[in-house]
Amino acid sequence: MNELPIVKEYENRIVEILTCDDITECFDEMLQIGARIISGALSTEGKKELADRIKRSVYFLPREETPDMLRHVAYLHLMVRLTDSKDFYTEFLTYVDGMRIDERYRFFLLMQARYLSYQKPYIITLESDRLFHKIFKRSKQYYADRLGDTGPFMKLTSRKCDQTIILTQQYLTDTHRETHITNLIAQEIMVSMCQNTFIINTNDLLPVSNVVPLFGIEGHNSMQYLANANNVFVRGLSVPYFQCDDRMPSEDEMHIILSTIRELRPEYIISCGDHAITASLAARIVPVIPGYQIAPVDDPQVIRENLLNYRRMIEEKRFWQIRFKVSENKIK
Repeated sequence: MNELPIVKEYENRIVEILTCDDITECFDEMLQIGARIISGALSTEGKKELADRIKRSVYFLPREETPDMLRHVAYLHLMVRLTDSKDFYTEFLTYVDGMRIDERYRFFLLMQARYLSYQKPYIITLESDRLFHKIFKRSKQYYADRLGDTGPFMKLTSRKCDQTIILTQQYLTDTHRETHITNLIAQEIMVSMCQNTFIINTNDLLPVSNVVPLFGIEGHNSMQYLANANNVFVRGLSVPYFQCDDRMPSEDEMHIILSTIRELRPEYIISCGDHAITASLAARIVPVIPGYQIAPVDDPQVIRENLLNYRRMIEEKRFWQIRFKVSENKIK
């Protein structure tokens, strides 16, 4: 099939958008173009041809104002989607790192980059990985500054040994992998560890707020019927549940989560999902265990053993703290 007429049609419209005065006015059309291209409107060869034509037709000045920056970042994001190029992915992250833009919008772009790397792990290089973590650390500090003082780290003696919290970035049905792992961990905590747990869906996997116009945007999914739910049922067990709204990451919602953590005083938190901004901030209050350390595979036995190992370490620490205090009292 001759794709050249379709490629030319896309090229003309995309170049018009990338050279217009205000790219935000084309937001809806950009989403439609990105969705059509990625959903199969063009073959792999067609995408490469389109990328080559756009590259020859668009030029960006070294010193850019905000409208130019928005056009430039949209161009780089599109080129990554069309070419699967390591160089374009690194250039995209380099540009996101250096843009003069509000940190909330920078975090949105970073999460879009994370989605691209999930879909195409072969585009990751040492340099792009370094840039990603540099930007994430910057975003984490921004939200930490916005939240202000969240109080001191809670010592083991002030935390409840029968309480835990699971933070997940997305909670859907049990057929969804992250939700399935979250449910398995909750089940083992309640049944095998004889502890209480509380699932908090932070909804910050792919923010749908503070968006920047791009040719295709990925947003997180959430179960609307769980928005006001107080419990979810996991294999016959009723588990306390809270779901943040679509504004995440939001300072108000984060304050609620961190206040809840202080009120519940959990022995530890398990974070299902990597590069979770809320879990990173919660780690300033109580220990946060990455979910992949507890559930590296979909196996209840492995999850049970890892939970037991971690609890054993906690109990040993508690034992030696008590023994040290007793020894101190004897000396006095």
